Amino acid sequence: MKYIFFMIGLLFFVSCESKKPNESSAAALLILEGGFGLGGDTALNKVTTKEDSPGVFLTTVNATSTRNWVFVNLNGSGIQVLEADSWDLRFRRFLIGTNSGTSGSGSGAACKTGLTNFNAVTIVTTCSTSFQVDSIQSQTGGGGGAGDVNDSANPEMFEWYSYNNTILTAKSEVYIVRGKDGTKKYKVQMTDYYSMAGTSGYPTFRWAKLN
Repeated sequence: MKYIFFMIGLLFFVSCESKKPNESSAAALLILEGGFGLGGDTALNKVTTKEDSPGVFLTTVNATSTRNWVFVNLNGSGIQVLEADSWDLRFRRFLIGTNSGTSGSGSGAACKTGLTNFNAVTIVTTCSTSFQVDSIQSQTGGGGGAGDVNDSANPEMFEWYSYNNTILTAKSEVYIVRGKDGTKKYKVQMTDYYSMAGTSGYPTFRWAKLN
């Protein structure tokens, strides 16, 4: 009889304890996803960069979180970094920020070239608009399917897409992005917003260093 009571007690103990790993995993996932308001994604597996042609790179960002920004260092060949590190661009869903103004403490900025031919943009290319730092951008409805937006982003790159019948399509505009240090410049062209599986929140851009 004592043995039976012992086994029942042991099963009850194991049953209760088995919930703890799940709860711990959920808490860990919450932390990784920025559930406590961290603002920046701490899982450094959200960015993939490959060389598309000599000196030209293609970067895809997993920016599917509606809360966390993903930070990219262009000077480091398009690697993902933490918010506290040196970054040049940040992404969250369809929003794009430079390390400047309301988004960061750097000297970044962006401008439009008025060109759609990526190869035609060179170090001597001038912008068709002036360099703009980040500021609070607002829009109501639509917006890549995310509804109302009132957040910090770069005004020159805020409407890098067209949105029709719930589909977001990248425009062909080529931008010049000024890096965090205020001197290095990169040409950037957004190319997609969907993963190979068709999932939204995966902005992809072609880019190259100009100096």
